[in-house]
Amino acid sequence: MSGNTGFRTELFRLYEHYVGDPDSSKDVYGYWLFIVGYIAGAAGVLLYLIGYATVGDEHFVIRVSAVVAASGLVFGLLGFVLMLPVRRRGIQASIVGTLVALVGVGSFGVVYPSHWRGYGEDLGPEVMGVFTAGIAVIAGVAALIPVVTGQRGMFVEEEGVTEEPPVMTGDALEGAQFAVFRDEAGDWKWHILHLEALAGSEESATTRPQTEEDIERVKSQIGSAGLMELTTSAFRLYERRDGQWQWTLMREDGSVVADCGNVFGDRDGAEQSVSFLKDRGPEADVIDIEGAAFTYTNERDDWFWQLLDEDRNSLATSEVAAPTQADAEDAAVDFAERFGEARLLALEDVGVELRERESGEDWYWRFVDDTDEEIAASTVDFDSRRDTEDAVEALLPELETASVTVAGEPTYELYTSGESWQWRLVDDTERVIARNPEDLSARSDATNATDEFGAHVQDADIVEIDDAAYETYPVGEEWHWRLVTEDRDVVAASTDPHEDSEAAAEAISRVREQASQADLIEFENAAFQVYEADTGEWRWRLIDEDGNVLADSGEEHTSRGDAAEAMMTLKEQAPEAELLEIDTAAFELFVDDEDRWGWRLIDEAGKLVAEDPSTHPTRGAARQAMNRLLDHLETDVRTMENAIFQTYVEEDWHWRFVLPDGETIAVSETTHPTRDELIESLPQVRDAAQTARDYTIGDVAVQIRESGSGSGSRNGNGNGSGSESASGTWDWRLLDRDRNEIAESAFSYEDRETVIGAVNSLKNAVSDAPIFTIESAIIRLTGDDQWQWELVDRDRNVLASAAGAQSTTDEAIEAVERVRKLAPAAGRVDFDVASFELFADDDEQEQWRWRLIDENGRTVAEGVEPHASSDAARDALEPVRGLIGDASILEIDGVSFELHTAEDGWVWRLVDEHGERMAESTRAYDSRTDAREAMNAVKNHAPEGWITFTE
Repeated sequence: MSGNTGFRTELFRLYEHYVGDPDSSKDVYGYWLFIVGYIAGAAGVLLYLIGYATVGDEHFVIRVSAVVAASGLVFGLLGFVLMLPVRRRGIQASIVGTLVALVGVGSFGVVYPSHWRGYGEDLGPEVMGVFTAGIAVIAGVAALIPVVTGQRGMFVEEEGVTEEPPVMTGDALEGAQFAVFRDEAGDWKWHILHLEALAGSEESATTRPQTEEDIERVKSQIGSAGLMELTTSAFRLYERRDGQWQWTLMREDGSVVADCGNVFGDRDGAEQSVSFLKDRGPEADVIDIEGAAFTYTNERDDWFWQLLDEDRNSLATSEVAAPTQADAEDAAVDFAERFGEARLLALEDVGVELRERESGEDWYWRFVDDTDEEIAASTVDFDSRRDTEDAVEALLPELETASVTVAGEPTYELYTSGESWQWRLVDDTERVIARNPEDLSARSDATNATDEFGAHVQDADIVEIDDAAYETYPVGEEWHWRLVTEDRDVVAASTDPHEDSEAAAEAISRVREQASQADLIEFENAAFQVYEADTGEWRWRLIDEDGNVLADSGEEHTSRGDAAEAMMTLKEQAPEAELLEIDTAAFELFVDDEDRWGWRLIDEAGKLVAEDPSTHPTRGAARQAMNRLLDHLETDVRTMENAIFQTYVEEDWHWRFVLPDGETIAVSETTHPTRDELIESLPQVRDAAQTARDYTIGDVAVQIRESGSGSGSRNGNGNGSGSESASGTWDWRLLDRDRNEIAESAFSYEDRETVIGAVNSLKNAVSDAPIFTIESAIIRLTGDDQWQWELVDRDRNVLASAAGAQSTTDEAIEAVERVRKLAPAAGRVDFDVASFELFADDDEQEQWRWRLIDENGRTVAEGVEPHASSDAARDALEPVRGLIGDASILEIDGVSFELHTAEDGWVWRLVDEHGERMAESTRAYDSRTDAREAMNAVKNHAPEGWITFTE
C-alpha cells in the first residue's frame, strides 16, 4: 500500500513540476496515460521498421508491432478523454470502449496470420469491427456526442455549471481564509485564518484537488458542529471509519481524561468496557511492586505465572500450564529455586552434556550445538558421572587432532601401541584384513611397510611351503639363496653372491652334495687345516673359531706330507691350535666372542659353502640347527623374483606377505577354513592394499560413512529435520584405537562435503567445549540476531523463558543475572478484578501515566495526560476515580468540537462522527474561555472562507 501511495504521489509531483497545477486527479492520470500511449505507439512503429529489416519472420514482426502500436492508440485516446472536462458517466463509457478495443487488439494477436485475409476462417472483419467499435466509443464521448446532439451536457461538463452551490466569499477583512501551503515533505496542508491563524489541518494531502476536497468537507460541516455542554464528566462513544468502536472519558469542561486504549468490534463491546470501568474503577487499588513480584493469570482454565519488576516490566514467564492457581504459585517457587541453582549455558559452538540413562544405572555423554540440538551421542555406557567426565576429558584433545577416514574406502591405519608403531589394512567392508607382523620402531617404518605392500601386492605369487624350501632371490643385480621352513625360519643361506638365478641354484646343488658327505668338526679355539686345492696341490691354513683365516701356507706343496711338515713349523708357535685334516667337506661348529654357537659348511678345498644365518646359546642348539639343514637337504628349489603370499595352516588358513629379500611385511588378520577360500579372498586384499591411503590414528578417529539407516537428516545450513534419513545421505561416528565405536552422529547430512564440514567444525570447536550436567535445570541462550534465555530441565522441557529478547548475548546474560537476583526475593501481586498501575511512556521516560488493567492483565483504560513523576500520576488518579463514577455515556453521531488541556494551556479540535480529527487549534490558549472564543470564531467564519494556495 505504501508503495502505491508513493508512486501516485510521484505522478502528481512530476505533473505539477512540468505541466502545472491539476484541476483534479483525472487530469494527472489522463496526462500520463496519454504519454504511455504515445510511447507505445512509437515503439510499435519502430519495432515494425527494425524488425522488418532484421527478422526473417515477417508475420511475427507485423503481429507484435501492430499489437503494441494499437494498444498505444487505445491508451492515448483514453488519456486524452480524461484530460477533457468529462462527467463521470463519460469516463465510465470511455473505459468500456477501452476494454472493447483491447479485446480487438488481443484478438488480432491470436488470429493473425493463420485466420487473416484469405488464411483459415478469415476473421479479419470481425476483429477490426470489435477494435473500431471500441475506438468509436472512446472518441464519441469527447467529440462525436456533442457534435451529434448539439449539446455537451450528457457526457461533457458545461462551463459555469456545478453540482454544488456557490461558496459565498464574504468580506475580505471580516471573513475567514483557508491558506494552503506545502509542509516539509512537500505535501499540502492548510490553516484557517481570521485575523490570525486559528486552526490547522491534522493530516496533509498529496495534491491540490485532494486538499480542496478536505477543505470543502470542513466548510460544509464546521458550521453545524457543536460543543456539548456537559454538566458532568462523560464517556463519548464513537464508531470509526473501519467499523471499530472506541470511547474517551471527558471532564465536564470537555477536556479528555482517558481513552479505552483498545478497539471493539461493536457498540456493545465498547459499552461493556465503559460499564466495567464505572463499576471497578472508583475502588480499584494501585499496584505497588518493590523489586519484583510474581503475578498469576488464567487462560482457558490454565494458570500461568509471570515475574514482573517494579516498573511492571515482564522479566520471565512460565511455559508450563498449571491446573490451579495454587499449582502455579508452587511452580513459581520452584522456578526461583531452580533458576538460582541452574548453570548458565551460553554455547558459542558446541558443548558436551553428561547424562544418566533412563534406567538410572549407567551414564553417557553427548555433543550439543549452540542451539542445544544433539550432534552426537556416545554408544558406550559408563558406571558413574565421574567416569563419564574422565572419558570426555580424555576424548576432547584427541578429537581435536583426529584423522577423518571414509568408510567404504580401503585405509591403512597407522597407530602406536606402547612405544612401537603398528598398522592395519581396512577394506571397503570395514574388515581388518592385514596388519604388520611385528612391532615397528617409528612411523616412517610403518609408512615404508604400507608403501612396499601396496607396490608389490599386485604381482605377488601365491606360494605354499611344505615343511621347507630353497629360495633363490635377487639383491640388486646379484642373486642369493636361502633355505627356509614353513614358518620362514632361515635354516641356511648363501655366503657369496651369484650372477643369476641359475648360478644360485647350482650353488644349492653343491651344498646338497657337500653337506651329504660332510663330516662334523668341532673346535673351540684356532685350528690348523691341511687341504687339497683345486689344482691338486696341497696347502695349509690357520683359522680362528669364527672361521677367519689367520695364516696360510703362502705356497703350494706337492704332497700332503710336505704341507703338513711346513704347517708343523708354525704350529710350534701356536701349540693350542687343533690340527684338522680335511679329506672331504666338513661341518664346523664354532663359538664366537659372545659365547654363541653356530655352524658352517666347508668343502674339501676349505672354501665356505654355507653357514648358519643365526647363532645359538649352546653347542647342542647349533648342532640341531645344522641337522635341520641335513633334514631338508633335498627339498624343492624355487625362484623368488617377486613378493609372495605364503599360505600356511594353523587350524585355519592364513597368509603372510614376504618380499624377495625374505622380509615379512604383512600378515593376514582374518582366517579361512580352507586354502581355496583364502585364495578367493586375495583379489580383495590386492585391490585394497594397492588403493588404500595412510591415516595416522590416535586414541580417537572420525569415520564418515554413506548411510541409509535411521538418523535424523541435517541439511547444508546445519539444521536438523529429525526425519529418517534416506539412502545416499552421510553420517559419522567416533572409533577408538581398536576400531570399536564410541559415538555416532545424531543426524545425517546431504552429501560428503557437508558431513566433512560438520566434522571439521566440531574438531575446531571441541577445545573450548564446556562439559556440563543438568541436575535439575539449566539456563540456555537461544537466538540469532535477538537473544533470549530459557530454563529447561534435563529432558529439554522448557519450564520458563525470558519475556523479551536482547540484541546481544552480553545483554541476555545481564538479564539472566537480574532474574537470579530478583526472583528469590520476589513477592506476590494479586491483580484483583481491576487494578490501576502507573507506567512511564516508552518514548518519553520522564512522562508518567496511569492505566486500569483487569485480572488477566488486559488494559481497560489509559490516561492521556502525562505527568512528571509516578507520584504526580498517582495524585492525578484520585480525582479521576470520581469522574469515572459520575460520568454519563454519550454517543457521537455528527461533527463536534472538543476542548482539552495541553502542557501549556487549552486547545480545541474538530472531530467527525468517526472520532477522526478534521482540524485543531494552531496554538494553546491560557484559559478555557479563550479557547472557546477562538473555536467559535472558526465556527462562524470558516464556512464562508475562501481558499488561497501559496508555495
